[in-house]
Amino acid sequence: MEEKQTSKEGEKELIKSKEEKNKYLTDWQKVRAELINYKKEEENRLRGVIKFANERLIKELIAVLDSFDLAIQSLENSDDEAAKEKYLKGIYLIRNQLEDLMKGEGLEEIKVEKGKVPDLACEEIISEIETSEFSPGRVIEIFQKGYLFNGKIIRPVRVAVAKQIKN
Repeated sequence: MEEKQTSKEGEKELIKSKEEKNKYLTDWQKVRAELINYKKEEENRLRGVIKFANERLIKELIAVLDSFDLAIQSLENSDDEAAKEKYLKGIYLIRNQLEDLMKGEGLEEIKVEKGKVPDLACEEIISEIETSEFSPGRVIEIFQKGYLFNGKIIRPVRVAVAKQIKN
């Protein structure tokens, strides 16, 4: 009789051990799945941080591009043709190198056409100018270029729009 009772106790312990094993296995699988999900979420968050980490630098480099544009504009209005051509070539080369570098980092110029209705999502109207050349509300002058950085507007295009001439 003692053997039967020991055998039944052994079976109960075996069943209990199997239940414990299954519980531990299930708990381990849940924790493992949570860890995998956490790793994926962190990778996505890190990608986002890395994507926009250089935004401050890019904004500062835009000011350098603006300075190049002003220097080019000044030289284009100069009268000394030999000096003008020599310096302009160098400035254009440097500006193009800088622009290519910034494009490689995710910078993109926002294109605006004169005569078109401004897109207020990426253009800022800073002036209205009386003219008969364009219909009222159309872009007639671009004061400052605008830029996207990895698809995000970091500086809007600053424009002037046409205003009807008062009689």
